Amino acid sequence: MRTKSLSRDDVQALADALMRRHRVMAPVLQDGVYRFEWLRDDTTLALPPGGIPKVSMKSALLPRTEVLFYYKLGKNTEATAQPPAPAAQVLFGVHPCDVQAIKVLDAVFSAEPYPDAPYLARREVTTVIGLGLPRDRTPQTAFFERLGIGSMDSRDCDLFLADLNNGRFVLEILTDKGEALADAIDSLPDASEDDLARLAELRSDASAHVTADIDIADLKERLSKLFEADMWQEVAERCIACGACSYLCPTCHCFDIQDENHGNVGCRVRNWDTCQFDLFTKHASGHNPRTNQQQRARQRIMHKYEYGYANFGIPFCTGCGRCVLSCPMHSDIRNVLEQIQEQPEP
Repeated sequence: MRTKSLSRDDVQALADALMRRHRVMAPVLQDGVYRFEWLRDDTTLALPPGGIPKVSMKSALLPRTEVLFYYKLGKNTEATAQPPAPAAQVLFGVHPCDVQAIKVLDAVFSAEPYPDAPYLARREVTTVIGLGLPRDRTPQTAFFERLGIGSMDSRDCDLFLADLNNGRFVLEILTDKGEALADAIDSLPDASEDDLARLAELRSDASAHVTADIDIADLKERLSKLFEADMWQEVAERCIACGACSYLCPTCHCFDIQDENHGNVGCRVRNWDTCQFDLFTKHASGHNPRTNQQQRARQRIMHKYEYGYANFGIPFCTGCGRCVLSCPMHSDIRNVLEQIQEQPEP
């Protein structure tokens, strides 16, 4: 593994160098909100103090809206064109909990027997640069350490940028995809012994605070017996079905598909959706198997902590805390998890 030392100015210079050959999505500060956006010549990288932008990088892999194919209507309706192949892209400054969120999306969209070709095409040309921070900068709403993820966890990254909290950074090159960015990183000096020692110290401290005290296997078993529990009504009373939690969540991946016609030509479009909306499960017949918010609120929790784990062996929540931060009703998923733990055996 190669390592490089960077100053704060070098981090911006690295992003600028990557933009010459790739699309780069990175945190920016826009209208007072840290969010992942595609960098342009007139935008400046802005790493948030806690490392977790309010808006995640999910749209780089699963766009809010995307055309699946174009078609022509007629006696023999036919598909006429596919969208162009995706360009090489870099996700820059991705917090460890969001890196693990990408693993959730990978599992869902690569699942047989129907792997998702548009997603996999984008994933193939995506390089992930993780961002590690001292654990004392972890946002109060985040709980990734309770799910076994450390703030200096470089797992599943192609490169890993560690903030040493002293104006210095260390860049670790971890995979072949990371090495493929050599033209942007080779000019950086090799990491100094002092910087590596500081990184080891911060990584040790971060690891020591990973509690992993939320036992997903136990939650799954408990939830499997709580489908009809009274607690779901209480959970639903704090939900106005705005969808903010789903749209900001880096693992939520519900979508809707619509055909948009203009005369005799059109396109099939995929758009983000959420299981918290009434229309999400409404059938063409008018029947809706989830007729109230209690059922929909239950579905969100079940999906993240029971169904996802049962089907893929990983939780569909990585503890980023965006839902806690953004809920207008101040609902806290951590409290819901405690309620589940406190429920008597049925």
